[in-house]
Order: sequence, then C-alpha cells, then structure tokens
Amino acid sequence: MIRSLSTLPLALVMTACVSVLPPPDVPEGLYRFGAMPAEHSVQSTVLVREPDASRLFGGRAIASEDSTGALRLVRGVEWTDSATRMMQLALLDSLGGEGARAAVSAESGAQADYELSWRLSDFTLAGTNGRCSLEATLVDARTRAVVAQANVSTSASASGSDNPSRAGALIEAGRACVREVGDFVAEKAVPDTDLSGS
Repeated sequence: MIRSLSTLPLALVMTACVSVLPPPDVPEGLYRFGAMPAEHSVQSTVLVREPDASRLFGGRAIASEDSTGALRLVRGVEWTDSATRMMQLALLDSLGGEGARAAVSAESGAQADYELSWRLSDFTLAGTNGRCSLEATLVDARTRAVVAQANVSTSASASGSDNPSRAGALIEAGRACVREVGDFVAEKAVPDTDLSGS
C-alpha cells in the first residue's frame, strides 16, 4: 500500500510532462516527382544506384537558402519519400529498354554492363527558384574503369511565392536533372565504349 502511494505522485508528474510537449508538425502537403516518360532506350544493361547526398538534400525535408546563405527547412511541405530514392526511380522510368538492354536498380542484384553512381550536391530552393546540381559517373561494371562523367545543374521558377508553388519548382528542377542524366547514360552506356573517354 505504501509503495503504491509513493509511485502515485511520480505517475502524475510524468503525465503532466507528456501533456505539455508540443504536437509533432504534420506537413500540409506531401510532394513527389511522379512517373517519368521513357525518353531513352538504353543499348546495354545499366545498374542505377540511388544518388549519394547529405541528409539535408537527400531526405524528405525541403530546404531553402536565404539571402545570407543560411539553409532553413520549409515548413508545411515534405517529399513522400527520400529525394534520392525518388530520383533513382524517376531515372529508371526514363531509361526504357528490355531484356539485356535495360536499366535496373542496384537492389535487383542483376548483372550489368555499366553502373551509374551519382552525387547530389544541391537540391534546394532559393526564393522562388528550385535548384538541382549533381555529378554523374558511369563505370564499366567488369573492369571498374570510369567511362564518363558529367556535371548537371538545372533550375526552375515557381508560379507563385507560396510553399506549394515553390515545392513545384523544386520538382521541375529535379525532373530536369534526371532528364539530363538520362541523356548522359543513353549516350555513353553503349557496347564497346572506348574506356579512355576519348
């Protein structure tokens, strides 16, 4: 009886602490890239890895750079999945093909002629502009030799200054990045590519 009475004040204090915690922020809108059309037909099997990125650029949050260069999270908007995963899936969509000539995800475990590694260095807003910058590297899967590299940088303007419009601009910038990487892969991932890059 004495033990149960002594635990009662502790339980009441813990209940009071829980009740004063702020509720978690629930985003007003979740955004995604959406399906990309198959704009390229690859001539080899290409393994597409998920891009490398910092947590700020590659996660579900959307960040904006202010006039001082500081990055802040945009409240009320998030991605439905990590930005890097959405980019990987969008590129797989855009690289058409079948059989031994197809783009496959790294998770598939498939054997490939080429591997695409890419690093996302910027995927942020600047005011009403969406920005995407990345470096793509195509590697011969058998020899591990670098076949080609490309630097891609795109931007898109929002139709308004509200956060949903700004998120839309970032989506357009990201999709434009994916299209340019698709162009790069379709051009360079061909049979008998000269590994010297010349």
